[in-house]
Amino acid sequence: MAARTTARRKQAAPRSAGWKRREHLREWLKRQPLAGIGADEVEAHFEGMPAHYWDNLAEGELVWGLSTIHTFLGKITRSNVPPTLPILDWQHSPESDSTRLMLCTWDRRGLLAKAAACLSAVELNIEQARAFTRADQIVLDLLLIRDQDAPGRASDEKLKRFGFLLDGALSSPPRFASVWACSRHQYLESPRRAAPWLSFDNRSSSSSTLLRIRTPDRMGLLYDILNAIAEAGANLQQADVRTQGALARDTFHVVDGEGRKLTDPQRLREIRRSLKQALGGEA
Repeated sequence: MAARTTARRKQAAPRSAGWKRREHLREWLKRQPLAGIGADEVEAHFEGMPAHYWDNLAEGELVWGLSTIHTFLGKITRSNVPPTLPILDWQHSPESDSTRLMLCTWDRRGLLAKAAACLSAVELNIEQARAFTRADQIVLDLLLIRDQDAPGRASDEKLKRFGFLLDGALSSPPRFASVWACSRHQYLESPRRAAPWLSFDNRSSSSSTLLRIRTPDRMGLLYDILNAIAEAGANLQQADVRTQGALARDTFHVVDGEGRKLTDPQRLREIRRSLKQALGGEA
């Protein structure tokens, strides 16, 4: 999931809309500094976050992210806290029946896939996801989630259960309950599945490859997609997850390990093959 910043991207960054928004927010924060968060932490955030993080970033979301990372850094410095610890924070939207969930931890392969599996285990659905990795390998993921059973905001009880499962999934070794939660759909689903439809689009976005997937919805679907992307060595920047009836219509912004579009035909064929195998279609 991490995207490394190259010299080419650093040179192009000041001309991008994201970096312009970053400088606006930097000046805004200077006029009202955050209590308890040092200037060095703020500077690490402004210098380390990728360009797509700053696109349309609201002031409140910036403060929320800085505060969440500050909490994470404060906890992992304690001697009795494992380095795999995930920090979670959530906000129930007063305007809609959704919940915004922020996840902060160290970067590792398959992180968002494990989060998706643990959310599914407590019957919460991801509708949108934005994934960011700082230069110091701190991950900040922002998810929009809804309750699977009774459409609406996620209950605090379910979110706490999700946190327990995710903590176990990221532990070394992982806890059995979390391993089971991530893989149980493989034992419950029928092996007969309709073939998915996949497409790669390198024209619609200037910074990432858009992967579009249409496939019948089922338990564990998002985990299988995200896990296949991670196993193929690609990184996720953003996901728009939509289900209409029984059909999942998902769009994923993906890049290579250097944060660039996926343009090599052979690489795209390999990712397509990996995804079709994971989704139950023909390879």
